[in-house]
Amino acid sequence: MSKIKKLKIGSIELDNNLLLAPMAGISDLPMRLLSKEGGAGLVYTEMVSAKALTYGDAKTKKLCKIHNDERPVSVQIFGGDAHSMGEAAKIVRDGGADIIDINLGCPVRKIAKAGAGAKLLADEKLTAGILSSVVKNANIPVTIKIRTGLIPGQNVAVEILKIAYESGISMAAIHARPASQGHSGEPDIEAFTQACAQSKIPIIANGGIIDEQSAEKFMNIPNCSGLMIGRGAIGNYSIFKRLENYFNNGMILPKPSADEKILWFKKHAALSADYYGQSRGYILLRKVSHYYLKDLPNAAKIRDMFNKVTKTSEFEEVLTLAGERLRL
Repeated sequence: MSKIKKLKIGSIELDNNLLLAPMAGISDLPMRLLSKEGGAGLVYTEMVSAKALTYGDAKTKKLCKIHNDERPVSVQIFGGDAHSMGEAAKIVRDGGADIIDINLGCPVRKIAKAGAGAKLLADEKLTAGILSSVVKNANIPVTIKIRTGLIPGQNVAVEILKIAYESGISMAAIHARPASQGHSGEPDIEAFTQACAQSKIPIIANGGIIDEQSAEKFMNIPNCSGLMIGRGAIGNYSIFKRLENYFNNGMILPKPSADEKILWFKKHAALSADYYGQSRGYILLRKVSHYYLKDLPNAAKIRDMFNKVTKTSEFEEVLTLAGERLRL
């Protein structure tokens, strides 16, 4: 069985090769801190618009704010032209990022219309220009996150990885699904295997990793250098430590109990309220609350209550109800 081990990305050495994926609207500072506590070797910011950074947009700058307790941290940027991406790389570097990641995999239509994200997989020349511009301006390690292709049966990863290597990219994470599939359906293990076989840079597996069995499918592939976990980590931050224990010691540890999930939820709420202010912090948590509450008795009712919360005293009432439900 493969082992969880240290991973070097350029000059940055990680404690392990288990990474928290960049997730738009989700992998903010509070979640990254929780993932670090849960054992992640590297955490990524949400994807950040290169043009918004160059325009000095305050909300975009906040997405890039880094806490020393989450280091090392990678800031992911997206854009459709080499100049703005290069300028954004300088801003991110000067803001204290340890690593810069380039998004070549986002399937969202709005991002595609801007010629960014997964759309770049269809334009090798433009992609090469963007990668070279970011590497030239970054002066810190640069990585990419890609899809296997745009539609099922397509595997552009092999060619994109060649471009990445020639451009000076230090590592690539491959979401082993085509962009058209979004986050659903089985990962394309064959396409991922082909990409790993021919890559000259480390490859990290991403897509549908939620437990030991789904992780092992990837870790058994030759030249797979690690795992990147996205939605499978929300409310389940100890997954990183559990996977490390499984691959290194052969033990499957229990998944988080409902009580443990509530404790993670409480920590997340406290961090979010502190970072954004109570009202905005609780509103932003609504998009992930179901990950914490879905296994509770009357989860729908409790989540409906949480969706009206705007301050800590109201949140504590929800926690009280959740605790009562757990004891039924």
